[in-house]
Amino acid sequence: MNTDTPPRTPRRAQAEATRALLLQTAERLYAERGLAQVSNRQIVEAAGQANNSALTYHVGTRTDLIHAIARSHGGDIADRTQVMVERAHGVADPRVHVASLVLPYIDHLASLGNPSWFARFTAQVCTDPAFAAGLSGERLLGDRKEALDVLWSCMPDLPIEQAALREQAVRMAIIHTCAERERVAAETGEAADWGLIGHALTDAATGLLLAPRHPRG
Repeated sequence: MNTDTPPRTPRRAQAEATRALLLQTAERLYAERGLAQVSNRQIVEAAGQANNSALTYHVGTRTDLIHAIARSHGGDIADRTQVMVERAHGVADPRVHVASLVLPYIDHLASLGNPSWFARFTAQVCTDPAFAAGLSGERLLGDRKEALDVLWSCMPDLPIEQAALREQAVRMAIIHTCAERERVAAETGEAADWGLIGHALTDAATGLLLAPRHPRG
């Protein structure tokens, strides 16, 4: 009998439920107002918790909170990425490999229903210098090495700096386009067409990454 995992008592279950509620509430408030405009007290009050120290007790610091929200989504995105990368193995068409980098994030957003807040939360975090560098450490992008290796082999002969700029541009286009589509869906009550968004962004990303290189004039 394995005794490593403690039994899930009612008290422990309640603590887990409270923690999940705090994460969901913080994600929503950060998405709607921005990271700098939301205090821990506001999160606790919006979550209906009477104890002002609830966030510190159940999650930790503000940095712990940001990373915990990212981790709550990152596993599913990473799993979807791994499946698509494996399906693309050996495929010569570079667009298939671009799709394995673009669609897992968008498919995850589609699975959240409407309204959702994660796309806007991600956009807020990615533009905050205090957190942007650490976001990739939360497994949001999965294992991308094989897909990127294929793309680099198809790209025009680019200096490392230019290749990095193209990848950054693609990443920002995906993040901010999805955030805007999520915002509109939340405000109108009409679910975003994530299938269309994923298809269009995959086309755009493929074109941007593989565009011919022209000499600087």
